[in-house]
Amino acid sequence: MSESGHPSPIQPTGVFDGLRPGAILIGVVVDNLATFVASSLLVSLFAARLAGEQGGELPEEGLEPLLASPEFLLASLVVGLLCTVFGAYVGARRAACFCVRHGAWIAVGSAISALVLYASAGQQGPRPPLWFDMAGFALMIPAGALGGLLANYHLRRAGTDPGMTPGRSQ
Repeated sequence: MSESGHPSPIQPTGVFDGLRPGAILIGVVVDNLATFVASSLLVSLFAARLAGEQGGELPEEGLEPLLASPEFLLASLVVGLLCTVFGAYVGARRAACFCVRHGAWIAVGSAISALVLYASAGQQGPRPPLWFDMAGFALMIPAGALGGLLANYHLRRAGTDPGMTPGRSQ
């Protein structure tokens, strides 16, 4: 206690304290790879369904109506967010400390890489509506934090204390 009889104030940790860049990078890579694979499967699934509705052939205008359909956009948003949860889970388990913080930073890294890819892609093909992009980016950090929370839960269930002390041997 301090001399006045009051306990000393709790000092907050910094935003970057205890973060493991390697774990964040692994989570971002896993998120991007999972998103690429899952998005390819999703497009194939919806294209096959559209081809079945059109008598076995895709319409001449290609996949543009499919990519703009509300069903595909919603499914794509859910799949993308689940991939972010998965990437954050993998990276946060790898870090084994500050799991939720690692998950959120993995989501930030994934959002930055998505923005870079989005900007470098040019105007090829149809673009999703603005609400879709805004919803995706707004929900990425909570999805990453959820992945970190799940990693924290599973580390505790496995008997590993993911505690707040980075650098402890696990």
